[in-house]
Amino acid sequence: MLGPSEQQSALEEAYKAAAEAVETFPALLGQLEWWQATPLIPVGLVSLLYGLKLFKGMVVVYAAMAGVLVGRMAAAWLELNPAVGMIGGAVVLGLLAWPLFKVAVTVFGGIAGGLLGAMLVFWKEEPVYVLIAGGIGLVVGCVLALFVFRAVVVFMTSLIGALLVVLGVVGLVTAVPNVHDAVISGIEARRYLLPVLVGAPAVIGAIYQSHRMEMEEKKRGRKK
Repeated sequence: MLGPSEQQSALEEAYKAAAEAVETFPALLGQLEWWQATPLIPVGLVSLLYGLKLFKGMVVVYAAMAGVLVGRMAAAWLELNPAVGMIGGAVVLGLLAWPLFKVAVTVFGGIAGGLLGAMLVFWKEEPVYVLIAGGIGLVVGCVLALFVFRAVVVFMTSLIGALLVVLGVVGLVTAVPNVHDAVISGIEARRYLLPVLVGAPAVIGAIYQSHRMEMEEKKRGRKK
């Protein structure tokens, strides 16, 4: 058990790491290689437009992608080959997500809520606002997933899909040496730009998915 002073120190370190991640997020976009950015676009488009219909499969994909990140960090901590950690993490979390898809939807619904909260105040220069809004959104997203499952699935797949598409496009554009610095500096100078680029297609995707599902339900009703 950690003592009070050690707990406070751990919390301070966690806050500093999170605040640094918020401040340097635009610069991190420029670190994506073209081969990492390319698959994000088709995955994001499928999630954005057909996430509600294919939500079980999309949750598995999300979990596998999260497993890549977790596996990479675990491999670095354990001083193992990064490829082993990334593949292992993707396989383990991907396999767990299928039978536990409702739990996974709750988790990713919370993540999507956290992203939305952070996006709404991302233009603020103080990272604390982003962290607080993201934390509130995380809790709200998790709770809503327990009561309005379908609505959360539409929201989650639309927002995460839009984010993946934007990350993929920015990653491909910044892979061009001559435009890399201009794009990253532009995003850093206009902190509202990234939330708008993600939010606009997310809203369109949510409307499209909802409308598409309503039309399919009407067709099934007529057949009956």
